[in-house]
Amino acid sequence: MKETSRTGILAPRIPRKLENAGTDNIQDNDLVLQQVLLENADLSGRQLARSLFEMVHLRNVIFLQGRLVSLRMFDVHLERCDLSGTSLEKARLRRAVLSGCRMLGTNLLEASFEDVRIEDSKADAAVFSLASFHSARFDKCSLKGTSFEGADLTDVVFHECDLSRADMRAAKLAGADFRTSTINGLQTGAQELQGAIISPLQAAQVVSLLGIQVRDIDDPFQ
Repeated sequence: MKETSRTGILAPRIPRKLENAGTDNIQDNDLVLQQVLLENADLSGRQLARSLFEMVHLRNVIFLQGRLVSLRMFDVHLERCDLSGTSLEKARLRRAVLSGCRMLGTNLLEASFEDVRIEDSKADAAVFSLASFHSARFDKCSLKGTSFEGADLTDVVFHECDLSRADMRAAKLAGADFRTSTINGLQTGAQELQGAIISPLQAAQVVSLLGIQVRDIDDPFQ
């Protein structure tokens, strides 16, 4: 039976007891980690091709400025990991939780997210362009200047996130929930916002984003 979190997103299926994995045998080639705990490891700058993380808990792992080609993450928890400046193009994440992570400038171009929660993380200037999200949620994340251009964000929840100056041009936003988030300077248009969910207080911001001028009708000649 699949475990479902309180958000309705399927939780990672990770065994309670995991063996500790070392980094001695991690080379710049295929990396396969299955049913292990990897913590306090520095993999900065590594070039890791066709990597697979399955039923894995990563804690305090640094991937700074690395390149993980065709990464697959199935049933994983990344806790306080640093992915800043890392290239994860076309990565596939399914039943994954990223909590307390640094993802400054992380490249997730054309990545696929299914049953994924990203929480308490900093992903300013990250690239999610052309990514697809299915059953996904951002909780209390900093996403300032982050690019979601052309991404499919249908039904994605942004809860208490900072989306200031985020780029959502050509994105699919039907059902995307922005009500508790900051959207100052959000780059998007009327077509993209069709079906998006905003709060009454955000309505004035959206009008401003679209370049619409609101004037009082008391004096029609002004």
